[in-house]
Amino acid sequence: MSQVVPARAAPVSLTAAAPVERGLLRQLLWLALPVLAEHVLHMVVGLTDTYLANHLPGDAAAATAAVGTVSYVLWFTGLMVGAIGTGSTAIIARAVGARHRRLANSVCGQSVTAAAAFGVLLAALIYVAAEPIVKLTGLSPAAQGFALTYLRMLAVSLPFSTIMFVANACLRGAGDTVTPAIAMIVVDVVNVAFSFALTYGWWGFPEMGFAGIAAGTVIAYIVGGVIQFVVLVVGRGGIRLHLHRLRPHWHTMRRVLRIGIPSGAEGLLAWLAQFSIVIVINTLDPTSAWAAAHMNAIRIESISYMVGFAVATAVATMVGQRLGRGDPRGAERAAYLSYAAGGGFMTFCGLLFVLFPHGPADWISADARIAELTATCLRIAGFVQCGFAAAAIFSGALRGAGDTFATMLINLASVIFVRLAGVLVVALWLGWGGLAGIWIVLAVELFLRGVLVYGRFLHGGWKHVQV
Repeated sequence: MSQVVPARAAPVSLTAAAPVERGLLRQLLWLALPVLAEHVLHMVVGLTDTYLANHLPGDAAAATAAVGTVSYVLWFTGLMVGAIGTGSTAIIARAVGARHRRLANSVCGQSVTAAAAFGVLLAALIYVAAEPIVKLTGLSPAAQGFALTYLRMLAVSLPFSTIMFVANACLRGAGDTVTPAIAMIVVDVVNVAFSFALTYGWWGFPEMGFAGIAAGTVIAYIVGGVIQFVVLVVGRGGIRLHLHRLRPHWHTMRRVLRIGIPSGAEGLLAWLAQFSIVIVINTLDPTSAWAAAHMNAIRIESISYMVGFAVATAVATMVGQRLGRGDPRGAERAAYLSYAAGGGFMTFCGLLFVLFPHGPADWISADARIAELTATCLRIAGFVQCGFAAAAIFSGALRGAGDTFATMLINLASVIFVRLAGVLVVALWLGWGGLAGIWIVLAVELFLRGVLVYGRFLHGGWKHVQV
């Protein structure tokens, strides 16, 4: 009889587990697909800006290098406001899981207040310091002129974009990924439409050339900020922005920042490392071909990693809500299922990058040298997409649990001591490999980071973090 019982018990266990896994998969798809739709539109916007810059009359390489460099400023603003958003998502997810709506609404109000204040401060800083920032980038003189135009126009939209990003984080923490996705799809459609119209003078609009690319971004961010503020005031996803909640409440704001500041510090230091790499690339090639190819490859690679980031956003909410309900095993299952889905797709994309890099590279640039460099970068990146997926998705799971400090240390150590130090050694000291050598370093670092983040997840300390 002792041999019969296990044989009969196993099918029962598997049958009971199957609906659980199907339920997790349904929730993952429900949370990730709207975010994925949003990321697809972001990818289209990025490709649109890059395509327009690549095909401008005159010095297209300089225009493309400027768009690519300014995208790092956009990334910087997103990372900084993400410090608020990370804390908002984690606490709101726990509060919703525990059915504590009042706390969720309070966190929403404090997050919007912090985002608005940060956006105004950042706008003033970037507008005043635009010229020194552009000179610091190491761009060619022609590219510096393009970048200066873009930055000063961009500053106008920053208070709106910071509110938009934080509103999205609050809604996602409540489990509503549909509303942010719809809003961002509107924003991205506006961006693409106005960028084309103002660059080429379509539909009666003035022909602005390069400035039209920047103007499309500014208009879109203003629209997005207004839409998402109204959405929060009306109430969606189980949370609502009551205007009296905008008045600073320092205890709640400290809770948000206590979780978010490690993520913000991580983002700032990681950005400094990444921006330093861009400066190296800009400086080593005065023709701007390296910078253009570098940005082209990143834009094309986004076809892969946009899925990983969408899944990472979804798994942060899933893990946070399950921990809020006291179900750490469910949180762990959600993370593994998310990696199977997102990591599988990214690995498949990596295979395509290795085998067929020239198709997208030739499409995005009419310059044969830039296209060839772009294809080389894509082939290198293809080999490490599975590690890139682990870094993104398991980091999302850890942040959803509120385990932001350990995640910060891992990511910073990898970015600074492997990525930045490796590029400086290979490119400046050894002078080896050109742009391809730099991308090999970037690829090795991404794979190693994925291993380290997964090791932290295996450790299990995230299951006991108090937020």
